[in-house]
Amino acid sequence: MSIPTLQEVDAYPVPELLIPRIEKEHGYSLNMATALVREAKRMLYLSAREKTVVSPSHDVDMAWHEMLMFTRFYQEFAEFIGKFIHHDPTPGPPDGGNIYKATKQKYQEAFGEKVDQTLWP
Repeated sequence: MSIPTLQEVDAYPVPELLIPRIEKEHGYSLNMATALVREAKRMLYLSAREKTVVSPSHDVDMAWHEMLMFTRFYQEFAEFIGKFIHHDPTPGPPDGGNIYKATKQKYQEAFGEKVDQTLWP
């Protein structure tokens, strides 16, 4: 199985009800909900591709939670990126935020662009 490109990950279809659910349940605009789902997909892809632990922002984590509600989609997406990423919640950054900082750095290195600071403060 070949590793998908970032463009393929971004284009990977999401369930029809996912983005409207984020809008309704969390009060985000359509554009913000769409961007958060894109970032959650990218974060999972980064973890699978780089074989590393990642830490999302609060908002990206929320989008990940919502993706997990669509179990078939989540399993198929995991197969697409080559790894099932389990969600292991923590009460906060146990390492003082170092994994989060490293995630943002790895994102920039892997994708050739900085994280959007509104989504990854």
